[in-house]
Parts: sequence; structure tokens; C-alpha cells
Amino acid sequence: MISLLPGLRTIISSIFKSAKLMMEVLLLMLFVLLVITLFGIQIFKGVLKHKCVRNLDPDVNVTYEQWRSFVQNKSNWLVQDDIDINVCGNASSTGRCPANYTCLSDVGLNPNSGFTSYDHFGWGFVTSFQLLTLDRWENCYNLILRSSGLYYVFFFTVIVMFASYYVVNLVLAVVASSYEKEFKRKEKVKKEQDEILELRRRKEKMKKKNTLNPKERFRQYGRQMTRGFSMESVLTWATELSHYSADDEEQTEKNPTFLESLKTRLNEKLCSWTCCAPYLKMQEVLKKIMTHSFCEGCIIFCIFLNTILLAIDYYKAPYSNILNQGNTILTAIFAIEAFLKILAFNLLPYLNNGWNAFDFIIVLLSFVDWGLTAANFKSFDISVIRSFRMLRVFKLAKSWKTLNVLITVIFASLKEMGNLTVIVVIVIYIFAVIGMQLVGKDYLNKAAFPDNQVPRWNFLSFYKSFLMVFRVICGEWVEPLYDCMRCSRIYFCIPLFFATYIIGNFLVLNLFLALLLNFFSGDTLTAKESNNSPPLSTHIKRLLTVIKLKKFSKHHSAKIQPNETVEGSNVKLSQLLQLQSGTSPNAKSQEEQNTSTGITCVDQNPKAQVASVPSQNEIPTVSAHCRRYENGSAVIVPETLEEAHIEPEIEIVHSAIGKGPINTGKKSPENAKQEHNVTQEQGNQKQEKEDTRKMKPCCPSICSKMCSCFSSSTDAAAGQIFNSLRSMVYKLVNNTIFDGIVLFVILVSTVTLALDDKYTHNNAKIQEILQYLDYFYTAFFNLEMLLKLIGLGAIDYFTNIWTLLDFLLVNGWLSLLSNNIKAFSSLRSLRTLRALRPLRAISRWEGMRLVVNALIRSIPSISNVMLVCLVFWLIFGIVGVQIYGGKFYQCVDRNGQRLSVDIVNNITDCQAYSDKGFKWVNTEINFDNIMSAYLALLQVSTFEGWMEIMASAADARGIDLQPQTDANMYSLLYFVAFIIVGTFFTLNLFIGVIIDNFNTVHKKSRKEGALVMLLTEDQRYLYDALKRLSKVKPIKQIPPPTNIFFLFFYKVVNHRYFEPATIILIVSNMLFMTSDHYEQTEAYSNVQNVINILFTALFSIEAVLKILGLRLYYFTQAWNIFDILVIITSIIGNLLDSVATQIGFSPTMLRVLRLARLGRLLRLVRSLKGIRRLIFTLIISIPALFNIGILLFLVMFIYSILGMNLFRDLPRNGSINEIVNFETFANSMLLLFRLTTAAGWNDVLQQLLVSNVQPNIVCILFMSSYILISFIVIVNMYVAVILENFNQAQEQEMAGVTDDDIDMFYEVWSKYDPFATQFILYEQLSDFLDDLKPPMRIPKPNAVKLAALNLPVTNGNKLHCLDILRAMCCVIVGNVKETDPLKELQGKIVDRMKKRFPIRNTMQTVTTTLMIRKEVKAAMTIQKAFRRWRKRQRLKMANMRAEKKSVHSVHSSSTSSSSSRPSSPDDVSL
Repeated sequence: MISLLPGLRTIISSIFKSAKLMMEVLLLMLFVLLVITLFGIQIFKGVLKHKCVRNLDPDVNVTYEQWRSFVQNKSNWLVQDDIDINVCGNASSTGRCPANYTCLSDVGLNPNSGFTSYDHFGWGFVTSFQLLTLDRWENCYNLILRSSGLYYVFFFTVIVMFASYYVVNLVLAVVASSYEKEFKRKEKVKKEQDEILELRRRKEKMKKKNTLNPKERFRQYGRQMTRGFSMESVLTWATELSHYSADDEEQTEKNPTFLESLKTRLNEKLCSWTCCAPYLKMQEVLKKIMTHSFCEGCIIFCIFLNTILLAIDYYKAPYSNILNQGNTILTAIFAIEAFLKILAFNLLPYLNNGWNAFDFIIVLLSFVDWGLTAANFKSFDISVIRSFRMLRVFKLAKSWKTLNVLITVIFASLKEMGNLTVIVVIVIYIFAVIGMQLVGKDYLNKAAFPDNQVPRWNFLSFYKSFLMVFRVICGEWVEPLYDCMRCSRIYFCIPLFFATYIIGNFLVLNLFLALLLNFFSGDTLTAKESNNSPPLSTHIKRLLTVIKLKKFSKHHSAKIQPNETVEGSNVKLSQLLQLQSGTSPNAKSQEEQNTSTGITCVDQNPKAQVASVPSQNEIPTVSAHCRRYENGSAVIVPETLEEAHIEPEIEIVHSAIGKGPINTGKKSPENAKQEHNVTQEQGNQKQEKEDTRKMKPCCPSICSKMCSCFSSSTDAAAGQIFNSLRSMVYKLVNNTIFDGIVLFVILVSTVTLALDDKYTHNNAKIQEILQYLDYFYTAFFNLEMLLKLIGLGAIDYFTNIWTLLDFLLVNGWLSLLSNNIKAFSSLRSLRTLRALRPLRAISRWEGMRLVVNALIRSIPSISNVMLVCLVFWLIFGIVGVQIYGGKFYQCVDRNGQRLSVDIVNNITDCQAYSDKGFKWVNTEINFDNIMSAYLALLQVSTFEGWMEIMASAADARGIDLQPQTDANMYSLLYFVAFIIVGTFFTLNLFIGVIIDNFNTVHKKSRKEGALVMLLTEDQRYLYDALKRLSKVKPIKQIPPPTNIFFLFFYKVVNHRYFEPATIILIVSNMLFMTSDHYEQTEAYSNVQNVINILFTALFSIEAVLKILGLRLYYFTQAWNIFDILVIITSIIGNLLDSVATQIGFSPTMLRVLRLARLGRLLRLVRSLKGIRRLIFTLIISIPALFNIGILLFLVMFIYSILGMNLFRDLPRNGSINEIVNFETFANSMLLLFRLTTAAGWNDVLQQLLVSNVQPNIVCILFMSSYILISFIVIVNMYVAVILENFNQAQEQEMAGVTDDDIDMFYEVWSKYDPFATQFILYEQLSDFLDDLKPPMRIPKPNAVKLAALNLPVTNGNKLHCLDILRAMCCVIVGNVKETDPLKELQGKIVDRMKKRFPIRNTMQTVTTTLMIRKEVKAAMTIQKAFRRWRKRQRLKMANMRAEKKSVHSVHSSSTSSSSSRPSSPDDVSL
């Protein structure tokens, strides 16, 4: 099935391609779980078995066996409602037992039937995974704080902020990155295939036609011919060609098919009616009426009115009949609108418009609703069909731009969303079937469950299994796992639920957010809103354009001037035609839009083919030919040495960067607009810096005219005195000491606000002191306000958001009002907003300022999307009111337990038994009205309390009927639909907007961020690579000792097997630590202590060997210092462990010392490359995460003061106890930290509503606003930073140069430069590049490739490390076109490098490797020529000598012959 659907193949392939990264993330998750589990075993072993046991009577004497049986009897324990067993502790800040109870250890089982504990590694691992996934983690949070102490909140803080949010969202980052890569690859392949098909179609078309039509002739010869014609002749010819229809070109290509002929006939029948003239005139009048803006406004008003009428309906509303009549009237209006539009536009054009067809379907459903109502079908619930009226809200997208944009995004991602939904269904089906087969029958064992009843969520049938798996995928896996382990085997349950959660939640559900992040960009809303201006402004702009054109035509002609060329311009033929006809491109696009709405019947489908001409101005360089790899190494394919020559001075600055001329032609509108925005932002920043140095006028100009003393240029004595005084005050308020004093007073005032809790509120002395302090703060802040008003001036003071906030919240009347009037005492907590004022004082703290500015700039987009999400939820809320309104009522007994249907069937039976204490009550969360429905849907979307809501919905039988278990099980599909649409899609869309907008604004706000936004992908890769080069320098290599004894140990610690042996030792120690458990035997404890001492001795021996081999250099490495500290702490812990009982050492401190053993596990990070890279992503994210954490702390601080003032008198009942409350500042912060993850907020809200301490609307606003700000906004800013930094790490790998590659470069460099002089000899360069690892390696022979790098060579024939590394990075990145933003950024990088490597500036460049290669080649050529010349000279000399010798021999022979001639024949014969 997956292979048949291309969309499914894309998603599945993205999952498989992310397998490597996913395995690294899962390995990191396993490592984190191991650390958390071992930490929990050392600290929380056995503490969850502490329970409050009733005291025996003092006069009773019992044996030990009787005492143990009394203690283990559950009836003698203190039991609470929110948790099954009330744990306790005897240390400070723990949960204490009430009177007549004592906290005892080792009593009964652990909480949750013994499944929640850190008594041994198995249950500890499950509990740690529960904390990591934040599923019902508040239960474990409350239990551990009660049993161990409040200060262990730091343990949970680290887990939530760095383990849960970071590690879990790394899965999202991996899935999003893989999906984005796969989607881009798919789009690229599809585009290439479309281009190939288009070329084939054109080729076949040209083969069929032998003659060219006028348009094709114009395309081929137009440019050459326009050089000799005026603009008027060109426009005239183009106008004549415009009458040539594109349909005429293809009418002879093929015969129409059956479907096309059928469509033509329908067009003739339904679209070309032949009617009388009066009817046609009436149709024209109807067109004008129906398309008029007033008519559209009336329809929009009716839509709003219909929405309001549907929203204000509720259970037993007294005006229900009036609402039904109003809905009937509105339905009739919409039906009349549809009928009139059909008459005006004809049927087929009307239905061609999607909005009209959508509205027509709603009208038909309304008629069906009327018919069913008249027929009075009691067995059919017509409220479902009636709810479809709410879909008319989407018609507002025609005028609501944000809704239009988001609907566009929805429809763009609808296909992929459907594919993803299919995958979700497949995953649910697979695991549902597996669950039924493995553990389905085990749920029939009722005795295994506490109430002897089969739980509602089980695997007994496919439908229930489907819902169970869906619940686990949504994140609720802990409680179903507990039920499964109660009735089935543990080795079936744990793998089943873990695999379901990891595959379903981590992979599949994260794809929803990844898909939306891929389809939605941060500038989408801004772009769409700017392109679609309101109608009134559009008309005004058009009018101004016409006026400008008329003025322009007076002074300019339409002819082409000699300095103008049509060929080099970007003016298209369509623009020329529009210029001639007097219409603008925007007007034409508006006409095309009106045509597409179905006003006319003509099918206009113009086809414009724009051919892209490749640029001929790019000059390839060495780096343009370097993107080839052989065996994983970079291979340079240079041009000839003469072509690759670059001036050395230029090469020093721009080494191996592709040189290209700057485009002097016209820029595209998008690029021009983007550059204009960047220039404007830079100008604004400079202007702000200049404005801060100048003192602005005190008052507006109108005040200066009325009173001359306010004028800065007055010559009056009073004016001069005022200006001098104002100048002094201006210097005072801009002084850093003044800001420091104000900041100190703000911090002290916030501390005093935190002291005003429940217990100090009744203390008269403390309240008196706090009151006098309030008077001081009021006077101080009013004085500060007055000084700033004088110094900064009224204009500057009231136009600054921070000073305006001070004015609104720090005025003296607010403090006096809150102190003197008790009804307004809670307003005093609003003064804590002054805690935001330090943001101005720390404005020089760049990171915090960027976070706050990015959040503020993202508010408009976030608000728009939030409104759209509320519209979606409004639809589901109205549907919920129609389906479940009044159906959640039930009859309960005196104990609050619901009665069976056999006892009470309806409200009448319940009221009949009122004397027995039966009550007909409603649930706290219901769907009786739209506000209650919103609250219920918020709980469902956050997956907190949604089980209770779904249980009430599944049991509902009808209005005034007693609920019955699973009486309406299939109604739960409503919640499944809402979770898919309202949570997985809509809420994730909201989260996606937050993440993407925050990242976009954050990038633009950062230093150099505006310029980086203008870079292309390759330019950004190069910029990031070059930027990282200035952060690392060569390190000195540890020299080997000269002493033979120390040299032996040096070789041992540097042996290739030494580090693996150490890793094996660490892993063995870790596995041994997992064997620690609660209630282990004394013999096992002794063996464990001996083995622990043995491991400590082995690690100590390792440290001694390293100290002997590395000498004092051992302490120059951070990891070695960490190792020695762990060893020392372990030795101290072992010594104290053996004598702790004798000296009375604190067991808590002993446990803390034992935690030092866990530090050895961190050494694995150094050896595991994948984990090290992911942790590096966390390290580079820490500054931004720290800033967001401070912002979250400010929000928690404000809400804690609010909660402490509003709910300090909240009674302790249910989930509110001595730790979970708002009585003190510390308890409020503990509770709000838990609520930051939305954990159990529904239980707290329910207690707030029941207590009646504050009005219900105050309780709902307090809780919902905090969940929205902290859980949905700030936490997702946290996620945005993680995604951004992870994408940066991925871009390093895509660019080809990572931090590991740079570390590898300097590691190899240290072998050739052991003393870190930053230089190596030219003779070492060839061997050095051959020793590097891919992708920087250039294997031998590499002489020509070294020359092509054109590296600068300094005095002494040396090369600098930065020059080599920069050249290699440019080679790996490839050909990059140089632009102005890149030049400016490179200039900043060069300045940074000069500061980082000052010694490089002192060295003079004397030559380059290319020049050396040329010199060598020239020398070899000269040498070869000289040798040839010498050879020729030698041959010549040899020839001359031979010639002389031959001449001499001839001469000597002739001489001898003449002297020895014989005188007689006898002599000759001799």
C-alpha cells in the first residue's frame, strides 16, 4: 500500500533516512535515562515506602510480629484522595504526618501498586522514562518532594528543562530536518521531470508544425527587430498578436476526448443560455448588486450574526425558540443569496467558485435539517447536521487575510496531511492488533484490578484497542501500562507500550509539526497581508497612480531613448500591453481574480513561457571545480596554471572564493525589497543609537508655543534655568549608577512582595513594616518617574514602552488604593510587573534583549493565528454543545458515587429518592455552554483531564437520563476528530507559527543577522564555515619525556588500546552500578563495596599512569581534571562509607558523595561522536535557553505573587495539600513550575472553582492565561531555539565542513607544529594534506593541486594554519558568487581573524604556492633548455673535434702517402 502512494513514500523515506540521526538521539536518550535512573537509585532508594501509620495506644504492649502486622495493615495508613498512599518524610521541608500518626519507613508497597519507585534499576528506568516524557509526572514529583524534601525540585528542573524538553525535541528536530530534505529532493525531482516532459512536448510540437505562427516568429526575432522600431510600433504589433488565441495553436494537435466534449456540452447548456433581452438586463443588474461591496458586507454581517446565535445557545436557554427562529431567518437569507447568485451568474459559473459551492452545500444541509425537523425523526440526532452551519465562518477568509493565508497553508498541506493521517491509522491498526493478540484476553481477569472491574481502556475489542493505542500515541501511556502489568506479563506490556509510544508519538506525531513547519514560513503572514491590501486603500493607490501617470506623461514620451534598451531590461510583453491599455499589473490580476470567481463563463488559461537565460558573466575559479570527491577526499581539478593565476594580494583576502561581477542590472522586486528592509533596519539601529545621545524636546510643539519656557531655544531666564536643570537630570537618568540603584530597589521591592504570604499576613508587625516599605517604594518610584519625565521629556517618556509600563503600574495612587481599600488589595500584585524593568537596565545584555524583542515582534502574527485557532475551536465547541449539552448530569449518593442505571434511570427517579441523599449533579467540566466547551476542549488539547471528559461523554445516554458505562462509546470519535484537527493540526499550526516567527525575528534581530538573511544557501554555508575558523587555534602537543622511565608510561597512555580499555572499564562500572537495589542482603552489600573499591583503584591507577606519562601536562586538559576530582571524591566516599556509622556521618551527604561515581559516565561523551555532537548542540543553545529561562522565571514570579494574593486562603482538599498550594511564595513557585508543563492543571483549576475563594472567571483566566503564556508560548520559544541550533549543526554537515573536521585539522596540525607556532614549512605541506582525513584530505601526488590552492607563503618559506584551513573550506563548499552582503560579512570575519591571529599580520607574504609552482616549472624549463643547449654544444664540439680530427687524419694520411711512395713495382707489391 505504501509503495502505491507517492506521498506515503516521501514520509516513510524521510523516516528511514533519519534512522542514523534518530539512533544517535535515542542513544543520547538512553544515556540520559541511565544517568537519571542511577541518580534516583542513589538518592531516592526506598524513600517512597515511607508512610504515615496510626500510633498505638501507649498502654498497649505488642510483640515485634504484632507490630509488623499492625504497620503493614493498610487500614492503619493515612490515605488521601489524589494519591493512593500518602507518603511522608522525617527530614526538613518534607511532608509531615498529622497528629496521632508517625512516619515510618519500609511500610507496604511503593505507590501505584509498587510500579513507581527507584528501589531497583527496572522500576527506576520506567519512572525515569515517565519523567522524560512528562506523562503524569506530577504524581512522581509530588511523591518525591513529600518524601525527600522541597530542595529536590532542582533535580526535576534539570530533568524537565534539559532532559525532557531538549532530548524529546531533538526527535522533532531530526524528523523535521529529514522531512524537509526529503520534501525538497522530491520537489526538485518533480521539477526536473516536468521540465523534461515540457521539452519533449515542445519538441513533438515543433515536429508536427512546419510553419511558425506569428507569436513564435515574434519570440524569435522580436529582440533584433525592436532595435530598429519605436515603442509605438512594437505596441501596435503586440496588440495585433494578442488577438491570436492560444487555443488556436493547439486546436489541430488532437481531437477532443469524451470528457472534454461532455464539458463543452455542459458549458453550452448551462453557461450559454439564450434568453430574452429583459432577462439579460435583469441578470446584469443582479450581477452589479451581488458583487457590490455593500451586499458582501451584509452577507458577512449575517455570517457573524449566525455565529453569535449559534455560540450563545446553551443547555436550557430561555431564548432557544428565538434562536431557532433567528437561525431559520438567516438560513432563508443565505438560500436567497444562493438563488440570486445562480440567476446572476448562471449555475455552472456559480459552482465553479469554491466558496459558492461550499455555501451551496451548507444551504442544502440546512434544507435537510428543516426536512428532518418537520418529519420529527426521534432516532436521528439532527444537531449534528445543524452544526454544519458553523462552517460558514470560513467564508470570512475572503476578507480576513490571516484566515485566508492559514486556509491556504491548510489546503497546501492537506494532501501530505492526509498521507500522514493514513500512516497514523496504519500504526494504530498494527499496534491495536498486536495488543489484542498479546494481552487482550488477560483483561478479563477482574480480580487483578483494585475495584474488581475491567478498566475502561483495554484491548478486549478492536475498537477499544484502537482507542487505547490512540491514547498511548497522544502521550498517555503510564496508567494504561500500570493496568496492563496488573493483569498480564511484564515482558509483554513494557515492550508493547514503549514501542507504541516511541514510534507513534516520537516519530509519527512529530511529523505533523514537521509538515506544518515545512509548509509555513515566518514571512507568510506579512507577505500575504502586504500583497492583499484593503479595498479602500487599493482604490486610493490606484487614484494616486493615475495622477502620477498623468504628470509623468507631460514630461516624458513613450519612446525608447537612446540610452535605453529593451533587451537589457526586465520589461515583459504583458507589461507593455498593460501600459498601452492604461491598466496596471495589479488591476489585471484583480480582473483575473474576478474571472476565477465565476462571474463569466469563458475559460481563460493563458500560458506564458519564460525562458531563463544563464548568466554569462560568472568567472569560474579553482573552487568551481572542487566539488568532486574521490574516496571521500576533495580532488581539485584546476584549469591551466596560467588561467588559475590570481594576484597574491587579492588571494590573501578572498582565498579560493568564486569571483563574479556584481549584477549592475535591475534587481528583482523581492530582492530589492529585502535589501531595502535590511538597509532600513540598519538605518533605524543607527538612528536609535544617535537618538539616545541627544536630548529630545520636553513637550510637544503645541506646548512650546503656549509657554516659551518649554522651548529649548528660549532666551528667557526661566527657560535657561529649566534647560540647564533638565540637562543635569538627563545626565542623571542616563547614568549607569542611577540604573543600578533603581534595579536594586526593584529587586528589593519584589522580595518584599514575596514575603507577603498567608502566614505573614496575620502578623501585625510584619504587615506594618511592609506598609512602610510600600510608602518608601511609592515615593522612590514616583521620584524616579518625575526625574525621567523631566530628563527624557514627555514625548520620549510616553513613547517608550518600558517607561510607559512604569507610569501605569508604579504610580503612587495604585499603592495607596491597594493599601487603603481591601477590595483592591489584589491589585498590589500587579506591581510585580516592575520586575520587567530590569530588561531596560540590562539592555546591553544582547541575548536577553534579542529574546524579548523577538517575542514582542512575534506577537502580531501569534495573535492572528491564535484568533484563527479559536475560530476552529469555536466550531468544535458549538458542535460539542449541540451533541453533549445537558448530558453530563448524573445521580450520585451521599459519598459522591454514581448510582447504577438499575437503581436510578433518569432525573425523576433521582429526585424521588432525595430523602436518601441522592443528588442530580453536573460534572465540573461539561459542554452546557460555549465557555464551558472551550475549557473542556483546552483540557483535551493539553491531554490533562481529558480521560474524565471522554468517560462522561462515553457514558452519556441523553438529557435527564442517568449515564451508563460505555453507553455511547462511538461518540468518542468526536474527541478523536478534535484531537486530530484541533490539536495535531490547529494547535501545532499555532506552535509552528510561534517557532518559525520567533526564529525569523530572532535571526533578523541578531548582530549581522540582517545581512545573513540576504545570502544564498551556498554563501551562507561559506560564511558559517569561515566564521567558525576564527574560534579555534592550534594547540601545543604534549612532548614525549626524555627520561626512559617516564617515556615508557607516555607510550602506554598513548597506546591505541589504552582508551578503549578505559571505556570498557567505565561501561563495566556502569553495569555494576545498575545492580544496586533496595533491601539487598548484607553479603551482597559487602561484595558490592569490594567491587566498588576495586573500580576506584583501577581508575586511580589510570590517573597515576597518565600523571607519570604526561607529567604536569596532565592538568592542562579539562577532562583529566574532571577525572581526578571524581577519583578523589570516590575515595573520600568509600572512606566515609566504611566509618559513617562510627562517626555519625549524615546519610544524605553520603548519598551525595556516592553520586560522584556517576561522573565517570560522562567520559563516554568524549568517546561517542554522535552523542558529543548532540550535546554540543545543547552547549551552543545554552545562552539563548538561559535567556528564555529567565523570561520564564519572570512569568512564574509574577503569577506566583498573583496566586499568593488571590488564592492564599485556598482550603487543603483533594490535590491541594501542605506542599501543593499558594500559601507561600516557595510553594507557589513549586506549583507553577509543575504547571509550566501543564501537568495536572485541571485538578488545580477544579479545586479553585470548587473553593469559591475567587469568582470562577478569575480562576479560569488565571489558569488559562498562565498555560497559554508559559506552556504554549515560552516553552515553544525554548523548542524554537533547539530547532534553530540543530539546523545550524545540520547545515555544517550539508556544507561539508563541521567542527569535528576543524578539530581533526588542528589535531593533525599539532604533529607538524608541536609548539603551536601556527606555521609549517612549505616542504611539509604535501605530507600534511595527505595525512588529513576526508573531506579535507588531498592524497599524493598533490603538487598540482597544491599550486591550484594558491596559498600565501610568508617569510622563511612558511605557511599559516588559517590560510590553509580557509582555502580547504572554500574548496569543500564550492563555487560561491560574491555579493555585497558577503563582502561586508567577509570583511568583518577578516577583522576578527586579525584579532584572533595577530602573529599572521606581522608576517609578510612573499609568494604563493602557485607562484612557487610556476617558478619550479620555469626553473625546470630553463634547466631543461640549458641541458639541451649544453647537449647541443657538446655535440657541436664533438662534431667539431671529430671534423678536425678527420681533417687532420686526412691531411696526415696524404702527407704520409706522399712521402712513402714506392720507387719500383716490387716495393708496391710488398
